[in-house]
Amino acid sequence: MFPRKYKKISKFKRFFLKLLNVYAIDRESLNLVNPNYNNNGKNSFILNDKSIILSEGYLNIDRKIKKLDIYFRYAPNNKLWNSTDRWKRIVPNINKEELILTCLQSLITSINKFLEKNNLNITLNLISDVSNDKFDNKIEELFNFKNIELKFYKSKIKGNRGTYLECCDVAESAEDLIFFIEDDYLFESNCIEEMIFTYSRLSTLFKSDIFLCPSDYPFYYDSEYSTSIYIGHNYRWRIVKETLLTFMMSKKIFDINKDKIRMVGEKENDPFEKPLHEIYQSTPSLSPVGSLSYHINRHIPAINENWSDLWKKNFIKVNN
Repeated sequence: MFPRKYKKISKFKRFFLKLLNVYAIDRESLNLVNPNYNNNGKNSFILNDKSIILSEGYLNIDRKIKKLDIYFRYAPNNKLWNSTDRWKRIVPNINKEELILTCLQSLITSINKFLEKNNLNITLNLISDVSNDKFDNKIEELFNFKNIELKFYKSKIKGNRGTYLECCDVAESAEDLIFFIEDDYLFESNCIEEMIFTYSRLSTLFKSDIFLCPSDYPFYYDSEYSTSIYIGHNYRWRIVKETLLTFMMSKKIFDINKDKIRMVGEKENDPFEKPLHEIYQSTPSLSPVGSLSYHINRHIPAINENWSDLWKKNFIKVNN
């Protein structure tokens, strides 16, 4: 169990701290003493500084986040609804371009929400499999802000494995956090915020870097699943031993496990992500209890039904 860090403060000392505006918690009101961090009795998180869970005490964040590189790989020419069962999606009568733009819009909304209150260098690397200038221009039109760097890459090898390996190649120049994303994931607006704050908090607690997956997959519930639960930002997170190919890691983890991470695309595996699952045996991997993103495939993507409203909201944004 992680040690709690309650700070017992006498009335005199608390009064003295208030006069000096020094960081402390007023136990009667459950407010932070320092006016800059007045949280009105709520948990509070300060990027690269402190994590305050009122029931647990505060945690000085040792794992600082320097930069976030997102690697979004997309294949706009794949057929969906009028195709074989392998490529159909639960959302009827959409084409692949509509799926990509809607999912990317949800990601952009999530990035924007995080950057409204936090300062972090974020680069969105877009890796395409047989795209074209017309569609890439549609993607650029989605970006209405200047505080994120946008880069386009074309995969040297066609297909799912090719774009995955291209992500690995481009990630060689990453500085800190690496977020691999497939083009059929829909994101809640709080996803980026939750993942970044949770990554720094839990890595500090574990005293090592971790993997995070943004999806609470239904297959986590189809059998007896042994796990442990941890407090993240606003979500609870649990240890998992399997994910698909949308996940967050650090450059340090990437460098240590590069051979196995690349093996996902370099050889046939059953399941496809098997080399990652082998890494998860020794390096913690966690997913939220309640999804931050939804895999829009042939099946219902979550145990709740909110994903359909989220889809409609972002689909309307793209098509207005």
